[in-house]
Amino acid sequence: MISNRLLAKGAIWTIGAYGFTQVLRLGTNVALTRLLAPEIFGIMLVVNSLRTGVDLISDLGVGQNIVHNSNADDPEFYNTAWTLQAIRGVILWIVCAAATLPLSRYYESSILLSVTPVAALAFVFSGFTSVSRYLLQKRLQLVRLNCFEVMTVIASCAATILAVYLSPTIWALIVGSLVGYLVPMLGSYFLIPGLQQRFLISQKYLKQILHFGVWIFLSSIVYFFSTNFDRLYLARIIPFELLGIYGIARNISELLGLLTLRIASVIIFPLVATLAHQIRSDLRERLSVSRFRFLLVGALGFSLLAAVADLLVNFVYDQRYQAAGWMLSILILGGWFSTLCSVNESTLLGLGRPSYGAIANSIKLGYLLVAMPLSFSAYGSRGSVIVIAVSDLFRYFPILIGQRRESFSFGRQDLLTTMIMLMLTGVWEWMRWVLGFGTSFDGLVTATFV
Repeated sequence: MISNRLLAKGAIWTIGAYGFTQVLRLGTNVALTRLLAPEIFGIMLVVNSLRTGVDLISDLGVGQNIVHNSNADDPEFYNTAWTLQAIRGVILWIVCAAATLPLSRYYESSILLSVTPVAALAFVFSGFTSVSRYLLQKRLQLVRLNCFEVMTVIASCAATILAVYLSPTIWALIVGSLVGYLVPMLGSYFLIPGLQQRFLISQKYLKQILHFGVWIFLSSIVYFFSTNFDRLYLARIIPFELLGIYGIARNISELLGLLTLRIASVIIFPLVATLAHQIRSDLRERLSVSRFRFLLVGALGFSLLAAVADLLVNFVYDQRYQAAGWMLSILILGGWFSTLCSVNESTLLGLGRPSYGAIANSIKLGYLLVAMPLSFSAYGSRGSVIVIAVSDLFRYFPILIGQRRESFSFGRQDLLTTMIMLMLTGVWEWMRWVLGFGTSFDGLVTATFV
């Protein structure tokens, strides 16, 4: 039986490790903006988006399979999963190398021709990474897992800063990024003593992995396009300089959402998967109180960050990046709905229902395909940022419908915490206006838009 004490300890370690790594990444990002021009960040945003896209649209759900499947500790199962993962990594690198020329022509950027195949080596490193991390996640051995990931982030950030200091070009960011994949690949083989990986394909387990992975595959495709369509679309119609500024605002705004996604994937998903045999109402009741407390803390964090985001940008970044301030405030508020979606989708995944996530992301993508071109045409980047901020509302309701069908919904709790978040935002905005700092949305009116 999984104790509440174990869950609390896991949550504390997950939040602490995440907070430390994000502060480290933010500090690294600020340091890099002192050394690099915004255009370089714009190019890297395109490279990362393309790399993420190729990764997600070919996702077999290896990690989710290991966490969800009761046979995950069988060497035949996890070696079959690892073999599929390794083969996929090599194939993805070949695909990226072959697609480099048309991609560089599409974005009218010759630098993509040379950096994309090198950046794609990340697929090979990721493919040959041991599945030990997923086994630790399944076993809820979160202390070791979080310590490992903290060390890999430290290595990646240190390598990036050193490379940029020695050569302030796009290649320095590529090197730092690859180190972030190489170090976890090597270190993962020391996480679980005695765990040995070898090439093996078990027909029995191959069918199980592919059966569960079909919906993960479909969900990952639409998830990528629904979460990266803005980057890929804007890369074609705005200068790389402005794209780099938007990318900084987008990355910072996702920090709290990524924390939620982290907690959902390493705690909520394996917990529900482990206890899914219990009566749904009992399991839902067990999660309800902890979930409500977590969302209350989240409401406080989102509202406060949204109210001071532009002030933080003005203080931390130089004049070239000031436009990120008004974007950040809007995107942070939109991130609240992403948080609700991540928490809710993880419960459905734990119940073995990944199809709802695929449907929800498809609806969100459809909304963006229609709304983004129209909003940019009418209101420029201002309209696009607002459209992006509210996009997860279109993802939330299909997931809620799925939860209700599975008798596992938290709709009233979500509504209450959303109202609390909005009221707190209003309080912080009023306080800064009274103190003479205006509101966090003043820049939305005064900025010059493309």
